[in-house]
Amino acid sequence: MEKSDEILLNSKYPFEEILKKYQKLIYFIARRYFKNPDDVMDASQEAAIKIYTGIPHVKLPEGGNLKAWICTVTARVCLDALRKRRPQTCELTEETLLTPLPSAEENAAANERVREILSAIDDLQEDHRMVIILRDMQGLSYDELSDALKISVGTVKSRLSRARLALKKSLS
Repeated sequence: MEKSDEILLNSKYPFEEILKKYQKLIYFIARRYFKNPDDVMDASQEAAIKIYTGIPHVKLPEGGNLKAWICTVTARVCLDALRKRRPQTCELTEETLLTPLPSAEENAAANERVREILSAIDDLQEDHRMVIILRDMQGLSYDELSDALKISVGTVKSRLSRARLALKKSLS
């Protein structure tokens, strides 16, 4: 666990400080699941509530990662909200698609490719979508994913491999 996260968990008012540190991350994850800004805000607020109620009970393993736990809570809140809504599909809005990504260029061809990739990610199975978002978009390590999802590192790697293969097949 990062030293700053350890301090946050042990401080008198940890939630406000944790929310300040991770609110953009929570919002970013929710935007990847929902097209409607109201749904993004609802999911972000629901995730914040879950994080607030879970903070007193969180027992991260030695070397555990608070960021990974927060990503997992947020992703699960989003998945639960999506499950409740089925059979609606999740389409991306122009605003979401034009959100600057570190590797996206400003020309039309790059924007089209980003649309294709995000659409392909939306079409993945839920467990595959979660590992792609948390690993490739949020940068969690295999160990952090393993701890966060409560699965073995081998399972993380195989899910990630299958998810990337499905993305490759969808994009080719």
